[in-house]
Amino acid sequence: MEIPIIPGRGLVTNTATNLRLDFLTQQNIKINEISQSKLEFHDIRGNIESYIGSTEIPLGIVGPLLFNDNGTQELVYAPAGTLEGALVASMNRGAKVISKSNGFSAEVKWQKMTRAPMFIFTNEEEASIFKQFVINTFQAIKKVAESHSNHATLIQIENIQQEHIIHTKFTYETGDASGQNMTTTCTWHAMLHLVEAFFKETNIKPVDFVIEGNGACDKKVSRYNMESGRGIHVVAECTLSEEIIQKVLRTTSEKLLQFFYPSKKLAEKDGMIGYNINVANAIAAIFVATGQDLASIHESSVGQLHLSKKENGLHVQLTLPNVVIGTVGGGTSLPRQAQALEIMKCRGSGKVMRFAKLIAGFALGLEISTYAAIVSGEFAKAHEKLGRNKPVSWLLLSELTPNFVQSSLNGFFEDKQIQDIQPKTHALLENGILTNIASKVNKKIIGFLPFQIAYTTKNGQQKIKDVLIKSKPLDDEVMKGLHTIAASIDPKLSDLLKRFKPQLEYHNCHLKEIEIYTYLHKNGFECMPKYFGKHVNLKREIFMLIQEFLPAEKMQLMNAENHPTHWKKPHISSVIKAMTQFHQEVSVKDFTHIEAFQPWNAAELYTKMMQLLIAECATAENRFALKNLLNEIDNLETQANEISIAKTIIHNDCNPRNIAIRKNGTPAIYDWELAVVDFPQRDIVEFLSFVLPENFNKATFYEYLKEHFELYNGATWHEWLQASQYSLKVYIITRLSFYEVSSILIAYDFSKRVLQTALQMLKFLEEDV
Repeated sequence: MEIPIIPGRGLVTNTATNLRLDFLTQQNIKINEISQSKLEFHDIRGNIESYIGSTEIPLGIVGPLLFNDNGTQELVYAPAGTLEGALVASMNRGAKVISKSNGFSAEVKWQKMTRAPMFIFTNEEEASIFKQFVINTFQAIKKVAESHSNHATLIQIENIQQEHIIHTKFTYETGDASGQNMTTTCTWHAMLHLVEAFFKETNIKPVDFVIEGNGACDKKVSRYNMESGRGIHVVAECTLSEEIIQKVLRTTSEKLLQFFYPSKKLAEKDGMIGYNINVANAIAAIFVATGQDLASIHESSVGQLHLSKKENGLHVQLTLPNVVIGTVGGGTSLPRQAQALEIMKCRGSGKVMRFAKLIAGFALGLEISTYAAIVSGEFAKAHEKLGRNKPVSWLLLSELTPNFVQSSLNGFFEDKQIQDIQPKTHALLENGILTNIASKVNKKIIGFLPFQIAYTTKNGQQKIKDVLIKSKPLDDEVMKGLHTIAASIDPKLSDLLKRFKPQLEYHNCHLKEIEIYTYLHKNGFECMPKYFGKHVNLKREIFMLIQEFLPAEKMQLMNAENHPTHWKKPHISSVIKAMTQFHQEVSVKDFTHIEAFQPWNAAELYTKMMQLLIAECATAENRFALKNLLNEIDNLETQANEISIAKTIIHNDCNPRNIAIRKNGTPAIYDWELAVVDFPQRDIVEFLSFVLPENFNKATFYEYLKEHFELYNGATWHEWLQASQYSLKVYIITRLSFYEVSSILIAYDFSKRVLQTALQMLKFLEEDV
């Protein structure tokens, strides 16, 4: 069989690379994605051979982490490269815990790099003479070795005799480079000198010798290196306060210690080298980002975690005895890797000790976060499978063809001939909160997909229309995402979410929006994006809408949830009028999947949410009001039954995240997936909580309530205020508590402001009801 030769071997040039790519194409090997690389040939010539392209690993940012060094405190950050979901989030939680406990400190014990040549002699006597000669001539050997590097310092040679074999462990300090290549060169020249000098002195030559007899355990784990040193030996430590352990990690120091010592004892029995939880994750993530030798991850990830109880909390120490890193040389010179080192202020000469300390600090944070997650139950909850895992043929982007739109997403395109469909990009288009949450649990196509469709009308006119295809996640997927987030906040919260799923507004969210859009389009409701069609395939879990694309530049207001001052009275009034039209025109009996919202049926969940809100997110000025609301959860059913106003279908997510104002002043209301049956006031008070300006007064608030009231007949003003008061309570307890508690992990810019506004609205109502 003829073995082909890949052209241009060893050459990293444009011509050689194109020859290789052509060769692979001829072999029917697809490289179209890999070959699309932004790396420059002149940057990588010393780092790769037979170059064909690159793969990308996404980077996340970890920090800030409070670093105590030489009597100063500094907030530091690290880029982390990974394809493992939740790793960066866990590293960030660890950084938060350490920072809130007055930071970490670190100390470098030593930096060493070894090479271990092997010399074979005829007999033991010759070997013994050689061993003594190495000891006697150390200074001469050192001079030769160091003459071949500007950075290497030979600090010792250890001689190990095994019968007629001598292993010589050359140990160096290597400055800011990791030093594997440097020490290889230095040691090779020192060996040549040594063999020649030994022969001149004794007339004895070794039978043979090699540069490495594997005694250095290069890129391998050994107890010798842990104790004697290879790479940088660094120790990081912090003391976690009991308050932070309980508040952020959801456990106690006693519980952490309860499991720690038995676990460590078993690890020793099983022969584990060192003891740590998942140091390798942090090491690999930072190594990938900063251009380190990835083959050194293995030895660099050896770690010794130690916990001990202190009067003021829990002392946590992590020893990394063999961190093989550099801030110069190797991959650190590539532009992106160099910038990653700059983020850590670790690029270039004189920075390797700082680099080691920061790596140890970020690894310490991950150890704390992961171990606490295991002990608290969060680790298991976050990985719990909710519902059945079944093979599903999910929709592919490649299937979104003219035929697909023509045959499936009918509606507007029913009597038109679609010629082409092309994806669009839009920087201002972002998926909603629920879609982002659901996207954490699988890789199916969900969310907003903007397209441009070219079509022909009946009379032969060629037209183009921008559309937005919206692919809905299943309610189970939303719940899985919420469950994962909740597990990182409090494992009990995740259990309660799972238990009360049928009582929550997320139930049937993938069906409700399609049902509402179809209904509104049929009944001519104009205050929404134009509806062009739908596609539902239960077997393939496809729940898709196609609607008008709303470009922000053609709207008066869009995505204005953080800008209440942009909302003028005409805008606010138009939304109140549009929502009232919706509330009055829809009929509850016309909907299959939209159910009454009765928060008392999930009282335990909302009690837990409010407790977390009060304990961790409340300010001094709103804590008292929130405690009063917590005490009212058990009375919500009674209060609802005392209200004579009829319930209707409500949007239940009626805020400027889901409302745009067109140039002509007409609202476009979208994202109806949380719709439920409740009092119409619920939509209005939510909307007002976002758009009322800071320091609004009672008169302004009541002006809008009155405007809403006057659009109805049959209720008294007192009843209207009573329903508004009840709706505000439900809104704060069930929705704003969710935003605020989620901010422990994912902060929403609007959350605290909107909560404060809602509480002020409630205070005004309590004066009159």
